[in-house]
Amino acid sequence: MARVYATEAEYRDYDKGDENDAAVIEKRLRDASHEVEGLTRTAAYATDADGMPTAPVIREAFRDATMAIVSYWGETDDPQGVDIAAGAVKIGSVSLGTTSASAENLTELQRLTRRIGELAVTILRNAGLMGSAIAHT
Repeated sequence: MARVYATEAEYRDYDKGDENDAAVIEKRLRDASHEVEGLTRTAAYATDADGMPTAPVIREAFRDATMAIVSYWGETDDPQGVDIAAGAVKIGSVSLGTTSASAENLTELQRLTRRIGELAVTILRNAGLMGSAIAHT
């Protein structure tokens, strides 16, 4: 069974958006939880028998990042990340978008941020769950 880091009720308290379909919210929370799990797979934190973080600050970061991703997807109306791959589209002499908007020119972090939103990345980084490891000795 997949871990889901936020409930529908928590999400509805977090985001007062237009989405009323509980099934859509549940699916997006599940999908966003997969994103969070992927982004934190190399992070070290204590878990319970179900693999859920046990430290309150880590649990909150997982929950908040999950909800931030779902909210961002609602704003962009692109939960699949299709728009990230799109660059300039040319039809004859008409160009929609620019080559600078092409995903080819973006860093991995820029592509990630376009797909899940800056807030989720910030939440996970601030909790020490993603990013470079630095050892001060």
